[in-house]
Parts: sequence; structure tokens; C-alpha cells
Amino acid sequence: MGKTKNLKFNFDISSYRLLGRELITDRITALFEIVKNSYDANAENVFVEFHDVNTRKDISKIIISDDGIGMSYSDLQNKWMVIGTMSKRETRMSPSPYNRKLVGKKGIGRFAVDKLGSHVILKTTVKGSKVLHCLKTDWRDYEELENQQLQLKFDDDSFQYFTDIENEYWEEEVPPIKQGTRIEIYNVTDPWSELDVKKATSELSKLISPIQTFQYPFNIYISSNEYDDFQDRLVENNSIGFASLDTEISFDLKKGTQQVLHFDENTGNLNIIDVPISDSNNGGMGPIKMRLFYFNQNDKRRFKRSYAGAIIDGVKIYRDGLITTPFAEHAIERDKERDILGIDKRRYSGFFDKISSRDLLGFVEISDSLNPMIIEATNRQNFVDNDEYRELRNFIINQIEELEKRLSAQKREEREQTKSNLRIARNDLKETSTIIKAIKNIATPEVKSELGLVERNVREIEVQIKRGINEFNELEKEQNKQRDLFLSLMSLQEYAAEISHVVRTAVANIADSAKFFNVYFPNPKYSEQYLLHASHIEAEMNKLALAIDFMLSYAKSNIGFKEIDLGATLGNLFNKTYRDRFIKADIHYTIEIRDSFVFTHNVKFFEDIFENLISNSMKALKAVKGPKHIKCSGSLKGDMYEILFSDNGPGIPEKLRRKVFNIYFTTTEEDGGAGMGLYIVQTRIKAMKGTVSIIDSEFKPSGTTLKICLPIKSDE
Repeated sequence: MGKTKNLKFNFDISSYRLLGRELITDRITALFEIVKNSYDANAENVFVEFHDVNTRKDISKIIISDDGIGMSYSDLQNKWMVIGTMSKRETRMSPSPYNRKLVGKKGIGRFAVDKLGSHVILKTTVKGSKVLHCLKTDWRDYEELENQQLQLKFDDDSFQYFTDIENEYWEEEVPPIKQGTRIEIYNVTDPWSELDVKKATSELSKLISPIQTFQYPFNIYISSNEYDDFQDRLVENNSIGFASLDTEISFDLKKGTQQVLHFDENTGNLNIIDVPISDSNNGGMGPIKMRLFYFNQNDKRRFKRSYAGAIIDGVKIYRDGLITTPFAEHAIERDKERDILGIDKRRYSGFFDKISSRDLLGFVEISDSLNPMIIEATNRQNFVDNDEYRELRNFIINQIEELEKRLSAQKREEREQTKSNLRIARNDLKETSTIIKAIKNIATPEVKSELGLVERNVREIEVQIKRGINEFNELEKEQNKQRDLFLSLMSLQEYAAEISHVVRTAVANIADSAKFFNVYFPNPKYSEQYLLHASHIEAEMNKLALAIDFMLSYAKSNIGFKEIDLGATLGNLFNKTYRDRFIKADIHYTIEIRDSFVFTHNVKFFEDIFENLISNSMKALKAVKGPKHIKCSGSLKGDMYEILFSDNGPGIPEKLRRKVFNIYFTTTEEDGGAGMGLYIVQTRIKAMKGTVSIIDSEFKPSGTTLKICLPIKSDE
């Protein structure tokens, strides 16, 4: 037997990236992670400050500070600087008298700062200390070393690991604050428009459950030196007061019962009944509390008048009073998207009486002690997919379905009541006419004349009511059809333009890939890119084949239309189809699809809208000397789905904003613009019953922002 020795694990230099920007999937989640650390530190007040973040600048920064217990040098060295520290697993409650249930468990949340910016300065002190501990971490140093080491062999003596890099530490005198932590993030990764800050504010308002009371406050304030609406603005969640229907279920541990909703078809009532608890000790999910708030159209209008920009967005799950996952931004894979509970997926699958997440606010309360097997995923965007979580998800959907049964019955009752009222009104008018005729027989000539005028008015009203009854019946028949299908056939002339544009775009994409092969093939260095471009060519050829097939069948049927997941489709365009071209053109892109939206249309025609917009932006950005940005965001706005598409190019003068949608009008003729792109975009969106317009740029004072609004069929 040979000589034995011990080996130890090491962390590769890329660990900072794997635990930070690639694990934390979006900026909102990153903010959540940092603010939750303040909660665990017994902070009563957290201040989130955005400085010069409207576009990427050297002076841009985000500061997150709190008045929590802070950290000593020992805490900094043995907790903050230790990956996966056990400190929060050993002690599950924060120090007395707050005794908060600690939210952080995995010891990696601090790496969320890498998602926000590359340069971090942390300053912290504890009560009674005269020293402010300061630590600087520059993720660019790690990135530079990682790139250098890609050129080294693994057995090279100069090879360094993640734990070999030292971070600068120094001490300062304690300022007037007594205790707390301040995190300054510089070289901010992505621009934050005013809309982005509003979204962050809206999401942070959901951090604390609004239906649970706490002994000590936890306030979050948002500030910006660029946006007037954010001057030490307190983050609040007051939306539940506008709901027209509120129902709550709980559990009783002594009796071993869990409350559930049950719709009684005989009485039309939504009742609460007791069933045995699904015991976590026997492989069950454990007991839960749940409260649902339903908003009808009037409720939503009142809510929006009071809280402009805020949204109603479905069910959230809270553990010991704090949100488990922010569900913050749409992910490309459908099983990871914002609608992880599947509320909207049911609705867009052809079921007409389903509640969507924009009609509902729900708060599910779980706890560490009673629901230990419902576990948040490390990326904070989902839960570990186990039997207990699937049971919880089904439980939530079942409660919503019982609520839907009550609402459907209520709508039927209201429709029947409306028809009944119309019939009663018609009969009352007939009776009134009979009475008038009887009075006319004994009335004076003057009174007869007046009664004749009244009689004519009654007959006119009777005709209007009869017409109203007929129209109501016709409308009811129409609503019983497939209400979520909104297809519109275009004129033959417009269709010819559609097909030609599809072909032109596909051929251009194929030509780009062919040029790459012509320049670099057969250099083995680019073998991966060869495969990527080959797949692009194949995909474009398939699109051409589909377009031709669709053209041939156009006069016969509507085949070619199918369900489109907006987030997944746009994610595929940005992250796959155009990613290499963005990198080559040094363009930074951001895609933030906030709410799930599935609709029915021709996939290629829809993709081509954004291929045109991307093409226009890339042409416009050629004139930009500094950082180049393209941004696409989407969210529900009432009964419309709003998409904002922006770039920080030279922009479009006010006087030309209407003309750019005219056929053959172009501002990029020197770069090959033919004046068809925005015309096609507009006609295609009109065919979908939507609108497109140019609004004030998100990248003020330069840039262009297009607002696209697509209709969503309502159940109301």
C-alpha cells in the first residue's frame, strides 16, 4: 500500500461569480438579500439610496445602511468573511429584546452585492465601540485574476484560489451613529430608471407580511438624487384595504385540524371547514395560515387611483413573517418564472372563470418549526421541488379554486338579476302605459295632451329596454365563446409586407452567420461558435419554412397560431439569438419581464416585432461613444400588458415621432434602414388590437423608449 496523505477542498477564483451574479438571478432579489440581513441584525430602519444610477456612470452608487446591531472585528472576520457561516444556524433568533426569527440560513446572501455593482465598501460598528470597521471588496480584482488564470495550467505554482485574495481593511473613528452597518456599492452594474426604482419599492413593500404584527418596527426608506418622488420615501403596503372579498383560514394544533375553503353549491356560500392537518412529522407539508383578498374591476380602479404604479400581483409565501422568495422578475425557463404557483398558467390554458394574479393578493404564512421541509432554493427564486412543496402548491391552488367557484356563482347571480331587472322594468312600463290610457279616457283635453307626451316617452323607453335585453343576450352569447382568443387577419397587402419582412430578416440573420464561417472557418479556436451559428442558420431556415407554409395555408385556415409565452420568447431572442451580436457591438442589454403573459398568435410574426426594434436600436447605438444600452421590460397594467423597449441612442426628435411609423420613412438610411421596420411593428401590433407609441426616454436626456400595449381579456 502506498503512502497516504490528506487533501482538502479549495474554492476556485470564480466562486465570487457563482455565488453572486450567477446565483442571484436579478437585482430585486439582491436588494432583498441585503435588506433581510438588516432585519436579522435587529435594525428598525433601513435606508436604500440611489445616486446617479439613471445610466451607467463612474459616479453611480447604491448605499444601503441600517441602525442594527452592527459587527465587531471578530464578527467581520468570522461571519461576514466566512462562506456558509454557521452563525445563523446555531442561533435561530436575533438578540433580545427583538427575538426576531432569523431569515438568513445559508451564509451566502452577502454575495448579492456582486449583482448590484463591482466595488463594495462596508462600514460597521457595534454599540459602545469607538471604532468603525471598514472593508473594501472589488469584484473586478477577482474577475481580472480569473481571466488571467484561464491561461494557466492547473499545476502552475502561481495558481490562486478564492480564499487567497486579500481584501483591504482599515479603521475609522465612529461617527455620530451609535451602531449599524453601511454598504456602499460603486460601479453599478445596470442603470436604474425611475420605473426600476418604483418596481424595487413595490417589491420591498412585500418583505414584511401585512397581516402579521411585530413588536418592533422594521421600516425601509428609499431615496434618489435623480427622482423627486423618492426623498426618504417610506416603503408601505396598504393594498389589502381595497379588496371586495377577504377570506382567511388557519389551523388548530390541539385539535389537529387545518381549515380549508369549501364552496357549497346548494347555498352558494363559501364556507370554512376543518380537515386533519398534513403533519410534517409524517411527510406532510405541515399546518399553514392563509389569507386571500380578491379585487374586482372597481376595487382595482380605486387601488390604482390611490397608489399609482403599484400592482396587485398574486400570492406570496411568508416564513415567520418575512417573505420567503421575492418572486421578483421573470425567468426564461417556464418552470422558474414568476408564476411559480401556476395561478396564471391555469387561466391562460383556456379556462374562462379563473382568477389571475392581477385579481388577487394572497399571504401564506409558514414557519421554520411547523413547515421544515418547505425549503427555499438557493437562488431565492423558487422552492426545493419536493413532495411537501408540491402539496403546499396544490393546497393553495385548491383554495383559490373554491374561491373561483363562489365568484362564478356570484357572476351568474348578477347576470340573472340584471336580466330579471330588465324584464321587471319592461313589465312596469307596460303597466304604466295601461294606466295612462285609462286616465286619458276621463281626463280633460289639456291633461290628455300632456298624457300623450308622457305616453310617447314611455313607449320610447320601452323600446330601449327591449333593445337592451336583446343586446344583453347577444353579448352573453358572445362572451361564452373563446374569450381569450384574439386573432385578427390582416389585409392581403399588409400580409404580403409581413411575409417579405420575415424573409428579409431571416436571410439577413443567415448572412451574418455565413459571414462568420467565411472569416473564421476552420480555425479550431471558434469551434463552439461554429456550432452556435450553425444552429442559428438551421433555426432561421426553419422559420422561413414555417413562414412559407403559413403563406400557402393563409387562404385556407389559421394554422400557425399558437400559445406564446412572452417572457420565454423575448428571453430566447435576447439571450440566444442576439447575444453574440450584442457582445460584438459592445451593447449592454437588460430584459425584465415582470409578469407572466401568455397569448395566442403567430410566433414568428411576434418575434419579428422585436427583431425590428433590436435592429433599429443597434443602428442608433452606432453613434454612441460611451456605454450602450438596450432595455426591454414588461408588466401588467390593468387590462393591458405594457412593454417598454428603450435604448440610449441619439433619440428621435419630437417632430418626427409620428412620422417614424410611416412606410419607407427612416432616420438610419446610412446604416441600411429601409423605412419598413416601425411600419411593420405598428401594423402587426394593431392586428393584435394593441397600440405602440414613442414616450419620454427612460435614458433621459437622450435615447428612445417605445411603449407597446397589448390587450388582455378580462373575466369581469
